[in-house]
Amino acid sequence: MSCTRLCLSVLAVAITICLTMTPAAQAGQPDKVHESDRKPSPRFSFGIVADVQYADKPDRPPRLYRASLERLRDCVTELNRHRLDFTVQLGDLIDGNDGPEKSRQDLERVLGEFARLDARLYHVVGNHCLNAGREALLDKLTLTRPYYDFVPERVSGWRMIVLDGNDAGYGVLGEEQTAWLKETLDKARRRNERVILFNHFALIKKAASRHRMKNPEPIRSIIRQSGCVVAYFAGHDHAGGHAEDGGIQHVTFQGMVESARKNAYAIVDVFDDRIEVRGFGTVPCRTFHLKNLNRRVRQDAPRS
Repeated sequence: MSCTRLCLSVLAVAITICLTMTPAAQAGQPDKVHESDRKPSPRFSFGIVADVQYADKPDRPPRLYRASLERLRDCVTELNRHRLDFTVQLGDLIDGNDGPEKSRQDLERVLGEFARLDARLYHVVGNHCLNAGREALLDKLTLTRPYYDFVPERVSGWRMIVLDGNDAGYGVLGEEQTAWLKETLDKARRRNERVILFNHFALIKKAASRHRMKNPEPIRSIIRQSGCVVAYFAGHDHAGGHAEDGGIQHVTFQGMVESARKNAYAIVDVFDDRIEVRGFGTVPCRTFHLKNLNRRVRQDAPRS
């Protein structure tokens, strides 16, 4: 009788273990739980992609133009597995082909892949994007103008600003956009908002050793003096990089077109006291603690 009870007890324990195992563990694979999954939920999260630079033309290693489309397809599939508030592409959707017409055909294919995203997509205009023609490009991206700002849905106390690094030439901001940036930052500071900027071009050499804004100092000075900018995200320099400048985190994201057999994209989790970058492929994971932000923290609406 005791033997029967022992067998039944062992069977019950085995059934309990099986029911509580994750699918990966049941398949004999280790669970992959990111560190942020064990922490409180972020205020908001977003995907970020730089320099897809697709073109239906022969490769120019390390730039693998045609393969970029498949990497983007894999990227979108992975991003859709996560709960994101939006996604930002940092420019250079295409490389440029034989004339504007072929470049626009390449653009259509890239946008077709991005259309699969569940989260809203925000565009940054890159210098290679202009090979499709500025007016046609803005029309395809549904942008009335290439610089703008937005607030993530159901999120207060944060503002995103998108810059156009080409409006007065390659890597140059014009006077009108520069004045708009300063005014927008002044309003953000008065509203007690923190700001993340997005531009195709990096500003400082430590964050992008090869390619940056042609005339970075006006922007650098404005954002350092603003008192509300916490991060500046860019692409363009495919090698990527990071530096801190006046308490502002400058991150240059690796270019997808040069990610070889890997990939290059990230998910950014924004908390009250830090920003976490969850890198995929060639993009490293990073954590940035927010400094000098002794302002009142507003509460967001609950995430559904």
